Amino acid sequence: MRMAMTAPQDRGQADRPTRGAPAPPVARSWHGAGVRKLAVTRSSWRRALLTAAPGALAALAGCGGDSVDNAAFASDLRDARPAEVTVQATVTALEADSPDRGDGVHQRFVVSVDGTRVEIDHNISLAPRVPVATGRVVVVHGQFEPDPGHPVIHYTHHATGKHEGGWIDLGGTRYE
Repeated sequence: MRMAMTAPQDRGQADRPTRGAPAPPVARSWHGAGVRKLAVTRSSWRRALLTAAPGALAALAGCGGDSVDNAAFASDLRDARPAEVTVQATVTALEADSPDRGDGVHQRFVVSVDGTRVEIDHNISLAPRVPVATGRVVVVHGQFEPDPGHPVIHYTHHATGKHEGGWIDLGGTRYE
């Protein structure tokens, strides 16, 4: 239990703790060469955290590419710029798996992103096969490569240390 110090009632009475009285704020300071002394109380920390927390959470929510942005994809395609993308698309064709050429077996299928044909190369040596079918809607997060006439999104699996992790969402199930 915390005990607070109260002011003496008269000169003969020493400071003594009283039970139930609120504790005064604890001040802390940090010193450094050329740095002004800064006093911080518990209530100022709480105020700072409550003020900063919503903005920090909003910033973190944007991390990881969970937000679909087909317009950003269209811009990357137009500018022939490789980029991390998250798109919503409709599966238009299923293709044969590519053989393992040292980088794992890849499940391949074609999607339409707002009318643009894009091949999805999903490494099933690193992630589970996605049970896609023609006409199904998927959300894909991965590395877009604007190969002229053959745009591709790959790295749709968990991070491998060389690249940010990607995923494919089909019907609310995420395959990564």
